[in-house]
Amino acid sequence: MGRPDGTLVKGIPAFDTLIPHVMNRRCDATNFAKVEIDITNLQAYLGKLRAEGHRVGIMDATIAAFAFMIKKRPEINRFVVNKKIYQRNHTCVSFVMLKRGQEQEEPIETVVKVYIEPGDDLLTISRKVRETIKENEQPQTQNNVDRFVDKIMALPLLPGFLVGGIKLMDRYGILPKSIIKLSPFHASMFISNLASIRMDYLYHHLYEFGTASLFATLGKPKKDSNAKRTMMLGVSIDERICKGAIWAKAFFEFKQCIENPEKFMGEL
Repeated sequence: MGRPDGTLVKGIPAFDTLIPHVMNRRCDATNFAKVEIDITNLQAYLGKLRAEGHRVGIMDATIAAFAFMIKKRPEINRFVVNKKIYQRNHTCVSFVMLKRGQEQEEPIETVVKVYIEPGDDLLTISRKVRETIKENEQPQTQNNVDRFVDKIMALPLLPGFLVGGIKLMDRYGILPKSIIKLSPFHASMFISNLASIRMDYLYHHLYEFGTASLFATLGKPKKDSNAKRTMMLGVSIDERICKGAIWAKAFFEFKQCIENPEKFMGEL
């Protein structure tokens, strides 16, 4: 049975198909991992790119490394809905960004989503991130998500009724593709750059709504005892989508990509 965003996974062991029935909520099936990365080479590489006129940040590189990880291990781009495991048919990343304006004492948040296409590399991903941020950075700018939420919240009783209807359609695979494309909760992963607000990493919950099976937070870089620059990621994963051994290999490859950017940050 297909969905607009994925295809039912077949041929997996019976025990793996049983697990979503045992743990039928994402919060029941969430595992947490701390990933420590040496970013010494990455920072030098990004400095080289900036000298060449490319504005590329650590978050861009992190997104690119996750895209590399998904390409190598497509199993981690799966999701569970209605106790069934699906393979996502695209790769996209959602993140929260801050809107900043001269008249705003407190920054305003919005949520955006970037799609990763075959053939993308660090520079094209960075350009997509920069363009998305630029389109949404002004306080008065409303993206499709903002407008949709405003419409929902404008009428009494509508939010609960409409969200309930969306959840029901999503459960049975009939949620329109247009809403899936709009929703930041339907994504390969959700990422939050806590270093941008001078915070360390934390373990964020996975949302029951939507299909995101992976949530990562970036902590502020630090120097270790050997004077190397390191960055910690707090990662929350839905253990139902694939075996732990696959996650272990995937995070090893993710670290390899970040720590050796010149070798791995090419075409993803």
